[in-house]
Amino acid sequence: MKKTVLITGGSSGIGLALVHRFAKAGYNIVLSALPGTEFDEVVEQILRAYPGIELLSHPLDLSKTEAPAQLWTLIQDNQWSIDVLVNNAGFGTWGEVQRIDAETDLEMINLNIKAVYSLTRLALDHMQERKSGHIIFIASIAAFQPNPYMAAYGATKAFVRSFGLALYHELKEKKSPVSVTTICPPAIPTAFQKVAGMEQSALFSGWLSSDVETVANAIWKGYQKKSRQVIPTWYLPLVAPFTRLLPESLSIWMAKRTLRKNLPD
Repeated sequence: MKKTVLITGGSSGIGLALVHRFAKAGYNIVLSALPGTEFDEVVEQILRAYPGIELLSHPLDLSKTEAPAQLWTLIQDNQWSIDVLVNNAGFGTWGEVQRIDAETDLEMINLNIKAVYSLTRLALDHMQERKSGHIIFIASIAAFQPNPYMAAYGATKAFVRSFGLALYHELKEKKSPVSVTTICPPAIPTAFQKVAGMEQSALFSGWLSSDVETVANAIWKGYQKKSRQVIPTWYLPLVAPFTRLLPESLSIWMAKRTLRKNLPD
């Protein structure tokens, strides 16, 4: 029997790259992303490229409180079982806290935290009953220290990383059949950059940046190995532990120095 993966934010960037990875491996796909022509085009593209799989698509804004439950109801109504959940949907904001629209930050918090938590709880109960499953969290390298000028975004990803790693250890201790992998990718030039208004940010062109294919390959390998945590690219696993040894003031200064460069007035 074919396995099924649920991928949120699957119409672009890392999410879309993972849709291709799983579809190529023969997984059926449940695809959720914001409504629009981009979503419709991706659905058509996947159906043409992988005629041997089934695709259940649902355009949805997961930042809305009721959206995760609506998505799960659709899955149940279609009598699909989920073997893998990829919590990928998310966006960021850039700038001084007082200059960022508060409603935009709150929408981001709902998507990056509340939707991730809600879908994880729904999927986890389902997977425990089936005695099989894997949950993948897409956190960020920003999860390792406070990030002035991306304060709220960094905090949401710190939650995702902490939650994912804690859940991994809880399930491991009770010998659960459900696996958890937390991904901490670096900055990647995708739609995320545009949505965050970071086209001029130095973050996406520096040595801490990467590309979609490199990160997607690392995620796929981490999933296959059931890794606890994946930090894509060879140098970031060396840097991340080092930052935890630095005085907090220094690690914040390093983040601030990069993030405030080319900051809009």
